[in-house]
Amino acid sequence: MFRSQTRRMATDISRPRSWLLLPGTLCTGTVFDGFLDALNVPQHARQVILLDRPAVSDYLQEMQAMSDADTVVCGFSLGAIVAAHLADQLPACQFLLFGLNPHADDPAKRDGRLALCQDVHQRGGASALASRLPPLAGNDPEHARALIVSMAEATGELVDAQTALALSRPGALPSLARTQAPVSLLTGTCDAQAPLDLVQDAADVSSHVSLIRLPGLGHYALLEDPDACSRLVEPLLI
Repeated sequence: MFRSQTRRMATDISRPRSWLLLPGTLCTGTVFDGFLDALNVPQHARQVILLDRPAVSDYLQEMQAMSDADTVVCGFSLGAIVAAHLADQLPACQFLLFGLNPHADDPAKRDGRLALCQDVHQRGGASALASRLPPLAGNDPEHARALIVSMAEATGELVDAQTALALSRPGALPSLARTQAPVSLLTGTCDAQAPLDLVQDAADVSSHVSLIRLPGLGHYALLEDPDACSRLVEPLLI
């Protein structure tokens, strides 16, 4: 009974808010659908910005125009990185960042990123990403895997811009330290791409930034268990 009352309260308060959504590499807005459905966020409140430009600064003007003081900015992976870099320049009531690595890209990842980019061009997004996916958690990992490869196939044409964006980004710690809106970093405890120790670095820069652990989930926590993600986010929207 208590849980259902909490869900209704969060839903009623969050309903007038707009959500600005930034998916990750080879992802569409589908990555957020199960999570937002669980929160009862209406379709008309969801605004998706695909990552189709090669520099963080390329997104600032559009994001400023699409957000206001009642906007929830929600990013996943590379989309979370873009949102984190621009958070101090955006009007928003809340930042929800899933799978964020707040540091500049590790040079050791460069060859792997370029190889993925080449494979996408040669074999398509689905085939290129399928062989690189880590084990997935949740009640239906095969369903999550199918969604991931489907999104990758649909966004293969964006891989050049996304690769350049990932390789060239600076660290986001300074912008997070200046951000006045609440920033919640939601990270799976089994996320190898954005390990907890790196995310903790971001949580340490400001009292406005907090780390929320997603037990047993990996980098694709939003798809692995969208209900668990929504339950942890609900109290933030009250």
